[in-house]
Amino acid sequence: MNNIRVISAKALSESAKSKIEASFRRKHSDEIEFVYETDSELIGGVLIVDGDKYYDATVRGQLAHIKREIKV
Repeated sequence: MNNIRVISAKALSESAKSKIEASFRRKHSDEIEFVYETDSELIGGVLIVDGDKYYDATVRGQLAHIKREIKV
């Protein structure tokens, strides 16, 4: 079984969870389990960890990206 971690600043609504789960179930042929966590340091958005792949849609991640772009 594959675990997918979904980390957000606040608890996600059931609707948001359903959309995330539907999206990842289409990508996986094997059985998957979703583990939901909260981390207030994310400020907002969601970070999804699927094995060795990270999908970073957090405010913290976007700010880090902007900071890297400005330094270039």
